[in-house]
Amino acid sequence: MTGGDLLWSAAVSLWRNKGRTVLTVLATLIGTFTIALTVGIRVGVNTYIDTQVQNVGEKDQLMVYAAAPNGNNDRPQKYDPTTGNTASTQLLTAKQVQAIATLKGVSKVTPLKTFAADYLQRPHGAKYALQAGDAQGTHIDMQVGQQAQGSAYTVTLNRAYVKALGFDSAKKALNQPVVVAATSQATGQQQVFQAKIVGVRNASIVDRGQVIFSPGLITAINRQNVAGMPKTAAAQYSNVLATIAHPTKSEIKRVKAALHAQGLASATFADDVGTLHQTINAITGGLTLFGAIALVAAAFGIINTLYMSVRERTREIGLMKALGMSGHKIFALFSLEAGLIGCLGALCGCTVAWLASGLVNRLAAQTFLKGLNGFALIQFNGANTVMIMCLITVIALLAGTLPALKATRSAPITALRYE
Repeated sequence: MTGGDLLWSAAVSLWRNKGRTVLTVLATLIGTFTIALTVGIRVGVNTYIDTQVQNVGEKDQLMVYAAAPNGNNDRPQKYDPTTGNTASTQLLTAKQVQAIATLKGVSKVTPLKTFAADYLQRPHGAKYALQAGDAQGTHIDMQVGQQAQGSAYTVTLNRAYVKALGFDSAKKALNQPVVVAATSQATGQQQVFQAKIVGVRNASIVDRGQVIFSPGLITAINRQNVAGMPKTAAAQYSNVLATIAHPTKSEIKRVKAALHAQGLASATFADDVGTLHQTINAITGGLTLFGAIALVAAAFGIINTLYMSVRERTREIGLMKALGMSGHKIFALFSLEAGLIGCLGALCGCTVAWLASGLVNRLAAQTFLKGLNGFALIQFNGANTVMIMCLITVIALLAGTLPALKATRSAPITALRYE
């Protein structure tokens, strides 16, 4: 028998007992469906994250900040005033900024000032508390307008503030005046700043609800925040943006090591995104275990189905051997039956998962993902689908090994006498 003959014979044999075959395929389908769905969620979430942040952080920039006093091992360290590693000095000083600037490989240093705004309002309108952010070194995913930049007093709104401030649409908010207030931490005196809306950002899982201020407005607010404070306290920074001259992996690693030697921590934007990807993969990996449990059950179903098939076809196996069919071909015949069950279950499971993803994505977009533009919760790609189908087929082939061996070892005379 040729390979094609074996495949055809395996398919015909499975069709003899349609009910049993269908039930076994359904068990495989359930496991495949669960795995395909969780893999699709992982692809969907990671794709959305990549879309949101693909151009957010510059590849040549390191965010530098003061390391925690307990280091990275959660064990208290002895006090050493020479390192600046104390609980009261979690801000970077001008001296530390200068030390960063002189490091080999660092071409530019941009200190990021600490600042706090009290409220945001339209002239004579209601006042709204806000979380303000600094977008230096990043690119914001904009809905309309542009990112707040330069020395002018400008802001980029979060979408939530458009309606709150009384604008009919994001487009109508462009170039409208707003008032921002800030208070001195030392004197308690409040000052207001006249600013202009230059853009509205898209809602995303990385925007943290922030309203973005231009560097010019941040400088003014910071100046008001530290008014009346000692110069040593005023000249402190929460983070420093260090630009690497030649941002290769080895060079970034070397600069990170040099910063660590100074008691400073650092991370690229890719580091932060990588952590987010790891979290998503860990969650979906846990969900995939449920699909793996279902596949184990399906594997036992395949073993049971083929064992019963071997038992029912004992005389047929004896006849095939008596006619000169080799044990290898008999083994291949029953292995192909197992493989066909796995392949059919995998194909149906992936198809059902793909159909279900369309419904789930529509429901998600209308409910808990509403406002997150372009977020398809479940996505499939060809490579992952083929990988899942191949994996399920291989598992089915392995499950069919024992019944196939049993068929191979049947003695022709004994098999022909079997009733």
